[in-house]
Amino acid sequence: GVVLAVILFVREQIGGSVVRRKSFANQVFAKKARPREEMRILEQHGDQAVIFELQGSLFFGTTDQLQTALEPELHRRSYVILDMRRVQSVDITAAHVLDLLEDVLTERGGVLVLSAVPKSLPSGQDVRKYFGEVGLVRKGSPVRVFDGLDDAVQWALVRDEPEGRARLLRLGASTVLRVDVRDVLEAQFGRLAWLSTLG
Repeated sequence: GVVLAVILFVREQIGGSVVRRKSFANQVFAKKARPREEMRILEQHGDQAVIFELQGSLFFGTTDQLQTALEPELHRRSYVILDMRRVQSVDITAAHVLDLLEDVLTERGGVLVLSAVPKSLPSGQDVRKYFGEVGLVRKGSPVRVFDGLDDAVQWALVRDEPEGRARLLRLGASTVLRVDVRDVLEAQFGRLAWLSTLG
């Protein structure tokens, strides 16, 4: 009975898609009314941030599917954002695939960004803690983690602005990915209104 249940579970998960939706920053953010400056950034840099909304279980049975979906974008985009709010579980195989994908992005100057990484799943798994244990998200890691998708996209867009990028580069390559998003936004826009939207 247990073996059959496991087989049926694996079969069901493999048969479904782990990517619920793929979109770009300019498609997601342009749906809302925004100031002219923000719309300009979206138009110029929005297609450099691709968003994958993931769902279901990320495990050995779905890693090929995940890798196939993400790989084409690794050489085209500066930012690959994975929204994980609908993810139900993650195993070591999936974490290893994400680590490999992150290496490819980093080699060409791109960044892997994670949003809404679950802290508590029905199974009891703390995915954010697990990513730390397996080394995907660690101190000094180029992987960025945000509580929500909006924060993740805003960070990617502002970092890609010429003035924001120049300031980050002046801080040195070793710290460029650890700069607080508030600091970057303040340097780029100088407006408290933007900062307040980040909580």
